[in-house]
Amino acid sequence: MSDLGKLPGVAEATSTTEEPKPMYHRDPSDWDRPAVPVTKAYKNEAFLSSSHARHLRILCEYEETMQRLRANGIRATIMFFGSARSKDRAQYDDALAKSRKAVAEAPDGSSEQALARGALERLQKSEWMCEYMEKIRQLAQRVTEWSIKTKYSLANQVSGVSRATTARLIEEGRKSPAGGRKSAYLPHSTDDAYPRPADAPGIYVCTGGGPGFMEAANRGAHDAGGKSVGMGITLPFETGLNPYVTPELAFEFHYFFTRKFSMAYHMQALVVAPGGFGTFDELFELMTLKQTGKMQSGLPVVLFGKQFWQEVVNWQAPRRDAQRCAEMRRDAQRCAEMRPLLPCRKPSPRLSTDASTQKEEVPS
Repeated sequence: MSDLGKLPGVAEATSTTEEPKPMYHRDPSDWDRPAVPVTKAYKNEAFLSSSHARHLRILCEYEETMQRLRANGIRATIMFFGSARSKDRAQYDDALAKSRKAVAEAPDGSSEQALARGALERLQKSEWMCEYMEKIRQLAQRVTEWSIKTKYSLANQVSGVSRATTARLIEEGRKSPAGGRKSAYLPHSTDDAYPRPADAPGIYVCTGGGPGFMEAANRGAHDAGGKSVGMGITLPFETGLNPYVTPELAFEFHYFFTRKFSMAYHMQALVVAPGGFGTFDELFELMTLKQTGKMQSGLPVVLFGKQFWQEVVNWQAPRRDAQRCAEMRRDAQRCAEMRPLLPCRKPSPRLSTDASTQKEEVPS
C-alpha cells in the first residue's frame, strides 16, 4: 500500500474521491418541512427523572457502583462514620476568627448579630472534636499503610454481606447432571468466584465522602499514599465530596438505601466517631443487620470517643432490661413448678340455673 500511494495517479484519485452519500428511503431535502425531532428512551431525561423510571435509577446506582468498585479492585473496606460538622484545629481556629468578626461587624441588637452569636456559640461547643479529628486521620493513615505493606488477603476476609449462598448455588449448579432441575448461573462481578489480581491492594478506607470526620479519614489514607472511597449523597446543604477522596472512587447517590448497601457490602470493620442523627442511623442499622444475621456477627464495630458514647447512649439499660426479663422468666418457671403442689381451691357458691327453685347450691 505504501508503494502504490507514491504513484501520482493513485494519490490524485484518492484525494478527489468523494464520500458516498447516505442512503435514505426518502431524501430529507425533498421534504417541504423539517424532520420531527426524536429522543431515544434511554436519553430522555424527563422520563429518566420521573417516578416511572425510579426502578431504573435504583438499578443504575447499584450496578454502576458495584462495577466501578470491582474495576478498581475494591473487595474489602473499613468504614468510617462520624459528624460532618467537626473540624481540625486549623479549620476551627479559622472558623472561630470569622465568626467573631461577623459578630463584631453586625449592628448591635440586630437580628444579624443574634444569628452570628448563635453560630459562634454552636462553633465553640464543637471545639472538643478537634482532638478526635486528628486521631481519626492517624487511624486511617495507619490502616492504609498496614494494608499496603501486608497486602490484606481475601483468606482473612470477614465480608460484611455474606456471599456464601451464591458460591454454594454456583457450585451445585456446576455439579448437577445435564438436564437436571438446578440452574447454573454465572457469578456476578461482585461475587468471590472471580479471582482477584495478585498485585491488588488490600483493604481500603471508605467514608460518606463529606467533610468532618469523613474528610479526616480520607485525608489519612491520602497521606499514606493509598486510595480511599467516598460515597456521598445529594443533600441541599452539601456541596460535594471532600478533596481527599480518590476521583475514580468518588460516588454520588440519590437514595439512602442504595448508599447504605454499597457501604456495607465490602465492609470488614466499622469505626464510628461522634456524630448526630445520621451517624446514629447508620450505626444502629448496621448493628441490627448483625443481630439479625444479615451481616457477619463477627464484624468489628469500634466506637471512637468513649466519653461521648457513654454520655449519649445508656448502654446499661438494655442489660438491666435483659436481667429483669431473665428474673421474670425464672419466677414464672418457679410458679409453674410449684402449681401442682398447691392444694386445689374449692369452687365458690353459685346460683342454681333452675328457674323454678332459684335456690343457692352449696357444695356438700
